[in-house]
Amino acid sequence: MLALNFQSSRAVATVALFSVLLGGCVVNGTYPDATQPDAAKLRFVTSMQNSTFSYFDAAHCDGQTTGALNNMFTSDSQRRVGMSVAPPADAKDYLEIKLKPDQDAYLLAQAGGYSVCGSGFNLRPQRGAEYEVTLKAGRGYCLTTLQRVQRIDGKDVRMPMLLDRKGVAACEGRNAFFPKVPPALPDTPHRVTLIDQIIGSSVIASMKPDPAKPSISAPDKLDKLITERKAKLGFALPDDYWTLYRQNLIAFEEDMAANKGETLKRYTEEYRVRLQRLDDKQLEQWALPEDKSAKPANAAAFAEYKAMAIYYFQISNRVTFETVGRHLERMAQMDQQYGVCARYSDCWRNI
Repeated sequence: MLALNFQSSRAVATVALFSVLLGGCVVNGTYPDATQPDAAKLRFVTSMQNSTFSYFDAAHCDGQTTGALNNMFTSDSQRRVGMSVAPPADAKDYLEIKLKPDQDAYLLAQAGGYSVCGSGFNLRPQRGAEYEVTLKAGRGYCLTTLQRVQRIDGKDVRMPMLLDRKGVAACEGRNAFFPKVPPALPDTPHRVTLIDQIIGSSVIASMKPDPAKPSISAPDKLDKLITERKAKLGFALPDDYWTLYRQNLIAFEEDMAANKGETLKRYTEEYRVRLQRLDDKQLEQWALPEDKSAKPANAAAFAEYKAMAIYYFQISNRVTFETVGRHLERMAQMDQQYGVCARYSDCWRNI
């Protein structure tokens, strides 16, 4: 499910802002902090004027507010929950909240003005975890980022996270935040041919996997990496550890080599789902000629063509993040199994 494009939703943002102001909830908003002892914590940071951060779930489709930031009618927010990681040095204003762990939520960061900047995303907070959301804008861009933050060995560590934008299924069609998604129409040979043509014409050479590219590191390269790691550790580990270390490095490279194929698979599946919602006439108008250098003449088709190009790179980043995450998890489990972290602060860990 796709969320509303908030950059073009000035009216929605204005209503949301004035709801906060007129409702008398400027300071802390209507969202109550989670009370679980292992609740997750989240910080919202922005220097943009008239910024808000809202919480949605199946029981709150209209959203709960957390207070206004950088608003001319209010002072700086004092909403804090005692996060272990300090805010960025250049943080002008920020607020902090507690989230229920292991519970799906949809969070919306936005700033109002003549135009609206912001984005909504899904998050299932882990128990005791800490997160940081930032909202920034510049000439021609509006950027919402999400990071997992943690204090490790006396240092603040920030790990970027990708934004999921699935919305809230239970809220579909309830309001402008969660519009009704048209159902897919039945497949016919003609429709399948048109959809295949549209998708096929959008796939350029750089998006296709390279079967000739080697997927496993040369043994001498692996030997060098292991030798360097041994020198850094400064203490002996059993041969079984280094055998597992080598296997993990090979698995990581194999996963990375498969990323292009996985990205193209997800891209194709998503494009097909979107196209299945169009009727035959629209598909016929959207179908591209066999010449891949040609661009769709239909304005709506060209807009979707560009949107899918952006989606491809988003999926590519997500697949890479997932691959790195699996690698970190394997390495962290390995170092935990052999007690490496108790003797070496720079051990593998998955924050």
